[in-house]
Amino acid sequence: MKVYIGGPMFEASDVLYNRRLRDLLLNNGFEVYCPNDNEEINDKSRTDITGEKIYESDVQKLEDCNVFLCRLSEDPGTLWECGYMDCLAKKVNPKKYYGCIGLATDIRLSTAPDPSKSGIDNQSMYYNQFMIGGLKLSLGVALSEEDLIERLIKLRAVREV
Repeated sequence: MKVYIGGPMFEASDVLYNRRLRDLLLNNGFEVYCPNDNEEINDKSRTDITGEKIYESDVQKLEDCNVFLCRLSEDPGTLWECGYMDCLAKKVNPKKYYGCIGLATDIRLSTAPDPSKSGIDNQSMYYNQFMIGGLKLSLGVALSEEDLIERLIKLRAVREV
């Protein structure tokens, strides 16, 4: 089973985290595509890299994978990729494309909403519910790396019998 890692990828901390996730997945027997490793489109010293080239490369890599791992964020590229994989899984080829799984590791998710506090004073984390609904109707949302690996191992066992 091949997993495409999607999420923020431009800050040094994001690059390190994506590569750590890549290694975690590889160590658990998954094939992985991590966009941070694609030098064809990430060499920032080149001036010939266009939005079209990035799109075509990432879509091809996405179509080579079975699962889209969506690190939950408000990154528009990640959201586009997630929707693309969801369409592949539901409308194009459900045997090849398994769907999207979210990874939500924000520590504020363990804080219960406090109805006496509104706006910025409420410590509860909020994710776009359209996105959450889509992920729940696809492969779900993992709240830790351990949960993610467990879910992917179970999915692999079911899908690749």
